[in-house]
Amino acid sequence: MERLKQLREAKGLTQLRLAMELNVSQETISGYEIGKAVPPAEMLIKLADTLDSSVDYILGRTDIKSTLRASELNEQEAEMLSILRKQPADKRTFVFDMIKGLEK
Repeated sequence: MERLKQLREAKGLTQLRLAMELNVSQETISGYEIGKAVPPAEMLIKLADTLDSSVDYILGRTDIKSTLRASELNEQEAEMLSILRKQPADKRTFVFDMIKGLEK
């Protein structure tokens, strides 16, 4: 649960402020952060939503912080992602570099 503290601090929230937003005690948040308690599934979802992260990231199952959900993709974006996932790594890297170039 070390990521929980990192995410909270990155959002500029104190334990107390996060606790207030989630309607729990500061001690509950502290317990989660130090590993004394494990948040139930419903609380993990609330934490992820509040901290703009994913449950998998909080639990250490992925290193990707993104909160993009399939339901947030329009049809064209979903199709592009589907096509991209079928490509070999070198083509995915090439496409990624092209997209990053659009940001400049």
